[in-house]
Amino acid sequence: MSAKKIQIALLYNDDSQVRNVNPQDLLAVQSTVTTTHQLCKALVGLGYSTVKIAVRNSLEELAQTLRGYSLADTLIFNNCDGFDGSNQAAAKIIHLIEDMHFLHTGASAEAAELCIDKPRAKERLLARNIPTPRCQVFEHPGEEYCLGFPAIVKPSVEDGSMGITLNSVVSTPEQLEKQVRMVLDTYAEPALVEEFIPGRELAVAMLGNEKIQVLPIAEDDYSLIKNPLERLLTYESKWESASPYYNIIPSRIPADLTPAEEKAIHSAAEGTFRAMGLRDFGRVDIRFDNGIPYVIDVNELPDLAPDAGFWHSAQAAGMTYPQMVDKIVKHALQREGWTP
Repeated sequence: MSAKKIQIALLYNDDSQVRNVNPQDLLAVQSTVTTTHQLCKALVGLGYSTVKIAVRNSLEELAQTLRGYSLADTLIFNNCDGFDGSNQAAAKIIHLIEDMHFLHTGASAEAAELCIDKPRAKERLLARNIPTPRCQVFEHPGEEYCLGFPAIVKPSVEDGSMGITLNSVVSTPEQLEKQVRMVLDTYAEPALVEEFIPGRELAVAMLGNEKIQVLPIAEDDYSLIKNPLERLLTYESKWESASPYYNIIPSRIPADLTPAEEKAIHSAAEGTFRAMGLRDFGRVDIRFDNGIPYVIDVNELPDLAPDAGFWHSAQAAGMTYPQMVDKIVKHALQREGWTP
């Protein structure tokens, strides 16, 4: 089947009216809608017949909508990074898509569940001998901490830097207990405590399946931040333009790396892509310290906005925004055996 004859159903989560989302995290939640408009514009410009489908708070409503589309000529472009205000539930949408036997872009439901669950993801990486910071999971405040300081405390199943502030990096047992308690109370999920790696922060965007194309590596430049314990991407520095850190952490693409450093980073990123079961595209975030690429996050559905890091890496590789979107579609079609 020709790629130009398929129907693309562009799924996205519209959580703007969800009541149970943390108000502080609403900017990240709402950004998906804006990104989807840009994706739709690119797909239509490429000649694909495209329809946008908003996913709100009812999987049955989504199922009813999808029943109106043919399995034979519909590809779902999945841009749902959450459901009903929870990124943990994003995999429920993929499960529904797969249960209905639709083909779709991006990770399977199983892979998405693994990536979202940071402790499980780290176990998978360690099993494949891929470096990642040592960690401990806290289900209650006051549990004994067995690793070293400084450490970083984060929600165990959130993304988009939700729950990460300048207070997340802790240096004493008292600070640790306070931050663990904040995560438990605010997000009602276990707190992941990792040893804080002070090295360079790199983002490695990739496209492909059997053959992986590693895009130019991006680096978040912390040189204007004097305190090494404040050199991290907090929620505010990512999403809130009024934050003092919003404009002082520029992204450098490509990162200034030696061939040997780049080779080590590529190896860790590609190994992670395969270990986690990513498909078509993805991004791996790395802290690079003393020659070791520590994987700190795996993004099975990275932000595809025209002002986001994945697109900037694609642009540095010589792509236009529509070309990047087209590559994602064609990788999915090839993977599923459809003629691109």
